[in-house]
Amino acid sequence: MEDWPFGYEELEPFYDRVEHEIGVSGQAGNVKGEKNPNGNPFEGPRQRDYPMPALRWTGFLDRMAASARTLGWQPFPGPAAINSETYQERSGCMYHGHCNKGGCHVDAKNSPAVTTIPRAEATGRLKVVTHATVTKIETDAQGKVTGVTYLQDREEFFQPARFVFVASYTYENTRLLLLSKSRAFPIGLSNNHAQVGKHYLSHHQGAGVTALFPYDLHAWYGLPAQGVAVDDFADDNFDHSGLDFIGGGNLWIYSDRRPISAASMGTFGRAPTWGSAWKAFVRENADRTNSAYIQKTTLPYAANYLDLDPVVKDPLGFPVIRVTAEYKQNELAIADYLQEKMAQWYREAGATEIRRGGLGGQMGVSTHAYGGTRMGDDPETNVVNRYGLSHEVPNLAVLGASVMGTSGARNPTLTAQALAWRTAEHVAEHWQSIVE
Repeated sequence: MEDWPFGYEELEPFYDRVEHEIGVSGQAGNVKGEKNPNGNPFEGPRQRDYPMPALRWTGFLDRMAASARTLGWQPFPGPAAINSETYQERSGCMYHGHCNKGGCHVDAKNSPAVTTIPRAEATGRLKVVTHATVTKIETDAQGKVTGVTYLQDREEFFQPARFVFVASYTYENTRLLLLSKSRAFPIGLSNNHAQVGKHYLSHHQGAGVTALFPYDLHAWYGLPAQGVAVDDFADDNFDHSGLDFIGGGNLWIYSDRRPISAASMGTFGRAPTWGSAWKAFVRENADRTNSAYIQKTTLPYAANYLDLDPVVKDPLGFPVIRVTAEYKQNELAIADYLQEKMAQWYREAGATEIRRGGLGGQMGVSTHAYGGTRMGDDPETNVVNRYGLSHEVPNLAVLGASVMGTSGARNPTLTAQALAWRTAEHVAEHWQSIVE
């Protein structure tokens, strides 16, 4: 492990910028040191409020928030990259929840596809080449990047470039660098210190908790981003004396239910999983269950890494990325501790049955993947510097969570975007000295 090469105060202006560029709803808990009891009491100081108020709560979320307060905890509405009201001429959320596994028909879900990318294209200075796969980042005899080779409909093209940003997500960032071998970089681009693929981790997203209640939750609408959070047991927010782990997690209760998922609900041992008795149980209890989302701290380990698979190839004939990783005792201990806290919260809200999922072990492919091109001041142990620029290639930068050396009890998206804006600003301000 290594600490980050800079602190929160250096990244906060970019968090703020991204939140307002794409649109984030939420309730600030600390604006310039002034605390708001309706927000997250543990958050670092912000320069200003979110651009929109938080998504609304349901009656069940209100009840869960009240139960958390009874326990002495401090609940707050979680922020979301979803419009709670009209923003940038895009509609506010309709709360139908189809964004759980897809897009949004009113563009209230604020992905770059409906925010920053269209605006960049409108300037005339961005061209997006679709249905293309970059196969190699090319370099000259001095080891500087000269452009990228890519395939489109099996036809090969070369795009010259004075500077290259690698922004193809954690797994592909690593794979593309490892595939880009040359005389200057025999084991992969920016990998002469053999650090590409190291320090990989992905959030431990398993170890869930599900509860059965004696009353209807009225949860037949809503979305995963609409919920109540508790940070009392996240990271360093609580006393770890006597505990056998470092870090913690965020407890998250949300409103989101669909008929098919309800039909596949568990029966808590009260009915069989098929037949007339099962149908009767589902009819009575389909709106009486809730599953928590617990986002936990995860640490990097030397034994967890990414490399090129020596056997398996993709459809184009290139090696796929191989993930070698498992969760260690620290992550399993966090999961066990937080499951009990979540069960306590459910019981306080009146749950009559609670089921805890397994703690997990194997670390598979994840949407919350980090590392592989870690950021740090020491080129011996990191791929990129504090601005995301390669230690070994002056005109190459890497964007995304692959540069992050640790994860907190948070989703990585906003941090990945804030880091990208920070890297872009640095390159723009120092363009001449970088590309000369």
